Amino acid sequence: MAPARWILPAVATAAAVGLFLAGMSVHLRSACTEMDTPYLPLCPEPTRDPQEVRKEMRQRIARNPGDSVAWTRLLVAEPRERSGSVLPGATLAAPTNHMVARWRAAQALANGKLPEGVSLLVQILQNRSSHESARALAQIAATPDGLAYLRPHLAQGNQWLPQVLGAGYAMKLPPGHVLPLVAEAVEKGALADDARHLYMRSLKAGGHWLDAYGLWLAQHKDPVPLLYNGSFDQAMEQDGFDWEFTRVPRSRAGVLVEQDAVARRGLVLGLEFTGRSFTAPVVRQYLFAAPGAYRLRGEYMASKLRSESGLTWSVLCTSGRKAVLARSRPLQDTGGVWKSFEVDFSVPPDCGAVASLQLEPAAQYEVTAGIKGRVAFDAFSLARSTN
Repeated sequence: MAPARWILPAVATAAAVGLFLAGMSVHLRSACTEMDTPYLPLCPEPTRDPQEVRKEMRQRIARNPGDSVAWTRLLVAEPRERSGSVLPGATLAAPTNHMVARWRAAQALANGKLPEGVSLLVQILQNRSSHESARALAQIAATPDGLAYLRPHLAQGNQWLPQVLGAGYAMKLPPGHVLPLVAEAVEKGALADDARHLYMRSLKAGGHWLDAYGLWLAQHKDPVPLLYNGSFDQAMEQDGFDWEFTRVPRSRAGVLVEQDAVARRGLVLGLEFTGRSFTAPVVRQYLFAAPGAYRLRGEYMASKLRSESGLTWSVLCTSGRKAVLARSRPLQDTGGVWKSFEVDFSVPPDCGAVASLQLEPAAQYEVTAGIKGRVAFDAFSLARSTN
């Protein structure tokens, strides 16, 4: 009996090939309707009989065997079961045409020639967007041995990998399967920041915290503290384990979040509340904290803060037993003077992989009612405690 590690890739690849081939004829013909290749007259007129088109294309090829347009139009017009007899000629006459390349890839995959099929699909995605090609590669990547076929093409990953990741999201494939591929692409500088951010968001949204945190650590050469960027002196890294907040247009923002320069302090987290409603929490950082006792310290300054109950920093479990682990005392107006605060809390074993440290109004109705005034934070630290 074949080992399961060989059976599973074979089954998964067969499913990918079946889906790819089943949709190929429809997809190629829809390309004609949608003018997918307006620069090349590949498609027959919609009112013409397909059999008549095939006859005409064969006559053109008989007169000129190198007629690439005729070969490609014949490949599109032929029923799928007969397209194999046309493919060799179309390949010779139009080797770089994306429709021909898709048929070549489908044939290679159907014949078990995965390296050849994957290479052709990657080439297609390097030159153009192709949902069908991206879906086929996403399904191959989801098989136990699939990443090995994609890894040799990572040097050009900036073009094709985001399309494959997007297809995986659309198909609801577990994003953790392609983590090794994404991590290697990031290391090689072959994945754009926006694609990396989207992938990190998908990991976090799916609850793949260990995978997300592992990728986050791989992006940093120096050791990462329990609370990242506690001094707010570094630019905030979106979609990781740095401070994060909801971005809205300034004209509609209930709170403006910025990093302000302050004398003898460097950069601080500056919040300007405008009186409009806003989204809570105002600011958040996910903490990858093991079970145990912790102490959070920080400094704050509030000027002309008009709030009934003030602001509070809370620590919450994100999964498992979803509970509020601690809340700071309400932080009110300080008249522009810097003050300190601290919070002790314990993370229980059933809290989940990460806890959320977040700033919100002490009275939830103020999310809708709005707050006015300025608040700044600086010098945050988080450490294990003996309590």
